[in-house]
Amino acid sequence: MKGLLRNRLWATLIEYNEAYYYRPNPNDNWNEETSHLEQTDVKLRKLLGFGNTLRIKTPAGFKDADLESYFKLGYPSCALDVIEQFYQEVVNPDKKGILQGGRLQAEVDEAMVAFHCPWRLSDGQFFQVDSDFLDQEINQKTESLLREHGFQGAHDEFRSALEDLSGDEPKDAIIKACKSFESTLKIATGKNGDFTALQEAFRKAGFMDDIPEDDAKAICKQVLGSLPTLRNKLGAHGQGDHIVHVPRPYALLAVYLAGALNQFVVDLYLNTRKQHESATQEPEEPPDLDVEPDIPF
Repeated sequence: MKGLLRNRLWATLIEYNEAYYYRPNPNDNWNEETSHLEQTDVKLRKLLGFGNTLRIKTPAGFKDADLESYFKLGYPSCALDVIEQFYQEVVNPDKKGILQGGRLQAEVDEAMVAFHCPWRLSDGQFFQVDSDFLDQEINQKTESLLREHGFQGAHDEFRSALEDLSGDEPKDAIIKACKSFESTLKIATGKNGDFTALQEAFRKAGFMDDIPEDDAKAICKQVLGSLPTLRNKLGAHGQGDHIVHVPRPYALLAVYLAGALNQFVVDLYLNTRKQHESATQEPEEPPDLDVEPDIPF
């Protein structure tokens, strides 16, 4: 984990650190002041089996370290351990703690993306993102699916979105990712119109009849509508008096969303068409059991 990334993550922990009073002994009225970072230090020393201080390994051997040194100078896993424990200190049963935990997690993940670090925080636990797997399952699979099943326009737009993402053109990547999804909906439904009309046409055409109607309506509005929201807010519309700088993680989100949503629409389109073709095929006539079969000898 790079030093600049650790500096940014440590600054994030400082931002979310809060001091508070607690009662070490519930049997008396003595309160002590502490903070999320202080408690992170205490809990980590206990969990990792250290004594009165954390320790890090240096070329000269092990040496004592405070929490900041442990975070910035220890192994990369040391920094991850600190963030995980700090998250547990921030999150508490009340609404404020849960909201703060969500904001902390979002900022940590944004920093990881910005520095191309393959770790993400989810519910206080880190997991490693396999970028090759994501590229294969989202990008490459989407390209193949669109190209092989007659969605050529959507395929070309999706390819352009990938090129703009690689070329550090986040706004263009968002716009073209959205165009790709729009083209996929137009081909699947045979209709034209804005996104709202196309999503409604997709649902009414029966592609989502495998789930209850109310659920299908909600998914159309909230899930299929997520990509147009990104485009409307960050890509296509005017910026007013202020120029909106679009960070790369939002463009990456748009491209991955376009890949996933394109696959979803094409899969339902192909499944529904296959079911329709099976239903319209004439059943084979049963053999005439009264006729003796012609068996050659």
